[in-house]
Amino acid sequence: MSKPNEKIGLYGGSFDPIHNGHLILARDAMERLELDRVVFLPARISPHKLDRPPAPPEARSRMIAAAIAEEPNFQFDDCEIQREGPSFTIDTVQLYRKRFPGARLHYFIGDDNLPELDTWKDIAHLRELVQFVVLSRAGVPFLNGFPTITRHIEISSTEIRNRIARGLSVRYMMSKPSFDLINQLRLYRND
Repeated sequence: MSKPNEKIGLYGGSFDPIHNGHLILARDAMERLELDRVVFLPARISPHKLDRPPAPPEARSRMIAAAIAEEPNFQFDDCEIQREGPSFTIDTVQLYRKRFPGARLHYFIGDDNLPELDTWKDIAHLRELVQFVVLSRAGVPFLNGFPTITRHIEISSTEIRNRIARGLSVRYMMSKPSFDLINQLRLYRND
């Protein structure tokens, strides 16, 4: 149920896999921007990562749900997983505008995606519908006109995938329930 002027953070991405850096920055954004909730929206297929297919959508969805299960203001929505083809942010934002017409939407974008923001589908319209918020794990503020949540966190999904493939530990890099699912589903292994 939405309340008038609710502030919703929309956190899209491949989350392949979700890790503590994602969760820490989402929590920081929620607190600093006084958001009512943050919704994690895993992409079925990222339009900017077509060269590398992610883990199956269902597995990534389960990892997110497990990682945020104990955080009451974090939610999971599989609307992008349910759509066929690449996941375009404009489609998701328009869906949220219909669901929550009075809400103020904040869309989180990683600092690594900032350089390609102007290439996003219907970017001019998208800028009218949401307030972009940059999440920076580099710990460096960006001069881009968007609110920026920054914290130096040296954790990445790529590093986690590579460490798992090499048989190295990812303890403390991600939630235990998410890691347990990776083991159960035998994701990111070279065998």
